[in-house]
Amino acid sequence: MERSNSYKDGLLFTAMVAVECTNVGLNILFKLAASKGMSYFVFVFYSYAATTIVLLFFPFIFRSNTASLPLLKFPVISRICLLSLVGYVEY
Repeated sequence: MERSNSYKDGLLFTAMVAVECTNVGLNILFKLAASKGMSYFVFVFYSYAATTIVLLFFPFIFRSNTASLPLLKFPVISRICLLSLVGYVEY
């Protein structure tokens, strides 16, 4: 008999509901800002800036004591970046 993953399923469901609530909240905020005359691009800039500031603190809050991922060296990162850029080049 297998154990159920109800905890994991509940966590995934909660994350999905949180994302949808965030989307609805941003739509409401945009409607309010647009009715007062704010541009769409300015609103996107402010929302991305606020998200960046919030997400910058997550590595400090949820710090792990063990290094679970190996550190990538610069040549590996540069190769990945170059390979990803090759896909966007139009011939």
